[in-house]
Amino acid sequence: MIDITPEDSVVPIYQIIESNEELAERQAEHEAQEEAKTARETVRESALAKLSALGLTEEEVQAIIK
Repeated sequence: MIDITPEDSVVPIYQIIESNEELAERQAEHEAQEEAKTARETVRESALAKLSALGLTEEEVQAIIK
């Protein structure tokens, strides 16, 4: 972390400097979160399709999942 506060400022300002490893780790975590989100959405859509296939109306399906 580097202090980049202007001389006339009363509020300190810092800039965070990350190494390439830290940046890659943060990117990997972000990608893992996105993959998990996509997987949850896929499972949800599958469940909704299966409930609809059982003959439930859209209203009934929404009542179940909320």
